[in-house]
Amino acid sequence: MPSTDIYNIILYSFKTSLTYTLKLSIIVLVSMFIMNYIINTGIMKRVSEIILPITKHLNINTLSMSSILTCLFSPTVGYSILAEGLKNNKLSEKEVIATSLANSFPSVISHTFTFFVPIVIPILGLTGLLFLFIRLGVAFAKTIIGMVYLNIISKSNNHNNNSEDLQINNMNTNKNLKNSLYSTLKFSKRLIPIMFITMFLVMFLSNMGVFNHLNNIITPITNILNLNPNVGLIALTEVINVQGAIIMAGGLLNENILNSKEVLIGLVIGNVITLSSRYAKHSLPLHVSLFGVKLGTKIVMINSIITLLLDILIIGVILLL
Repeated sequence: MPSTDIYNIILYSFKTSLTYTLKLSIIVLVSMFIMNYIINTGIMKRVSEIILPITKHLNINTLSMSSILTCLFSPTVGYSILAEGLKNNKLSEKEVIATSLANSFPSVISHTFTFFVPIVIPILGLTGLLFLFIRLGVAFAKTIIGMVYLNIISKSNNHNNNSEDLQINNMNTNKNLKNSLYSTLKFSKRLIPIMFITMFLVMFLSNMGVFNHLNNIITPITNILNLNPNVGLIALTEVINVQGAIIMAGGLLNENILNSKEVLIGLVIGNVITLSSRYAKHSLPLHVSLFGVKLGTKIVMINSIITLLLDILIIGVILLL
């Protein structure tokens, strides 16, 4: 290929990526700032306090219920409540396992305001909203499984420390603005370079024909499922970086290389591929530190297996649509 053509491709890719990054980063960062500000006002805590009296009639240990509701604003604090309950013999191991499943939906709700609303939906639009519904659906199914099991085995201990478990200090307005701005700027230092570099590589490699060669490698696998080979590229990118996969998916979607259905399949397949490594890097250390090696590993394994089965089911359903 002549050097002039390569230069033109680089220039075109740079301009397109820069425009894409500037437009989208403004939307993402404004959304991130708003979500950080809202979360810091303690809205999740107030939601928890409103819901708690409604759920008191359920045959569920009150510490388990406190953990579930606390996960709306802090999953780490929610799991810490379980660890303390287990340590003080107020919760059994079975109740801890069941509650960890029940914590899934509130935890994803919390993640929605820090990841899906400010990042995924602005980048992917309606497709991002559908992806959010898929993740919420998986989490909701796990929560139902956990609640049913918890209702069967819960001791229904009556403890009066729920309000203490749910306490969180609200920030004043000035401090909230400063913290929200700081968090947003700190996040932008990571997001903007990833967004620009990923989009530039997508545009450059696509115009250079590299994707065609990669597609030839991935095609035998995707042909089995009757999928566009670029679906496999999204899944493989998700193994390296989730945000990079979202940005790549947005680029392929905007260029009409993939449709909404194919992007969703790629993201869910990527979630399946990265499931074990993600749980090993993030969930396992936290759970082992809180519950010990044996119980912590058991909790992570049960959650990951159920998530895997539900994701495989979702992939099958999307393929049939």
